Amino acid sequence: MKENPYSAIAGLIAEAGRPKGLAKPIRLRLGTVLSAAPLKVDVAGTTQEAERFYIAHRLLDGHEEKVSLKGGSGGFDANGGTHRVALVPGTLTVEEAAMRQAGPVLAPGDAVLLLTEDDQIFYLIDKVVQAS
Repeated sequence: MKENPYSAIAGLIAEAGRPKGLAKPIRLRLGTVLSAAPLKVDVAGTTQEAERFYIAHRLLDGHEEKVSLKGGSGGFDANGGTHRVALVPGTLTVEEAAMRQAGPVLAPGDAVLLLTEDDQIFYLIDKVVQAS
């Protein structure tokens, strides 16, 4: 038996109307850190625990970044940015080093920028401050 052409068209329309990719829009949320270790964040009046977060790695305690330093008595270059320092006499060359954060970046009371699709899982993007 041949398929009803109207049913076939209705099926094609239904398929074309199904969402592709994300089912819900991503929303920005502002949160307030309640505790850094373990991580707890107040989001719209509810406390969210660490297991609900994906966090930018550089915000974690003990995060390390590789750096290189080169310079002389007038200043030094650190990963492409120039910094002034007095080195008398001689030069400074550090080909590769790791800079480690001294303590946690996040502290209770800090405002943080969050992304979420469902208010169940949050992506902690960065610490934010009020512009003045």
